[in-house]
Amino acid sequence: MKRVTIVGPSGSGKSTLAQELGKLNALPVFHMDQLFFKPGWVEKSRAELAEEVEKILESNEEWIIEGNYSQTLPARIAQSSHVIFLDYPRRVYVYRVLKRLVKTYGRVRKDMAPGCPERIDIAFLKYVWHFKSKRREKLLKIVSAHVTEKNQLLIFKHPKECDRYIRKVRESEND
Repeated sequence: MKRVTIVGPSGSGKSTLAQELGKLNALPVFHMDQLFFKPGWVEKSRAELAEEVEKILESNEEWIIEGNYSQTLPARIAQSSHVIFLDYPRRVYVYRVLKRLVKTYGRVRKDMAPGCPERIDIAFLKYVWHFKSKRREKLLKIVSAHVTEKNQLLIFKHPKECDRYIRKVRESEND
């Protein structure tokens, strides 16, 4: 694993997986939410975001980048050795988003941009709820269209599959 792109719905565990794989493989981890937001939940322009991602891709031989942001996904996938899609059931990621909201409300999470504390955002909660029916297919099409024989695509349908994968990576590191 040298260059890893992790995608999936909010609450699926992209950030947690990125941190875990980053530790196991000694890779720098980049969170798309940190790249996209300015303090106060101000969004960067598409051009600014593309520039931020391009800088990472050009200046780092190894990395893990987690987050969807479909406009930058083709460039990230093109340079990825591994693409991981956390394709979990809605009940899993909705529960996790609500749990995270309760646990971190009012605080800035490690995977968020400075000045962006956890908050109740109805539009975001709707986005999460409708991910499976409105966004999943688009994300899967982008991933499928850009994965080649030089990328390894891993799709996990349940957190237990991902946990087994992490155990295998951990065991291979100890061998």
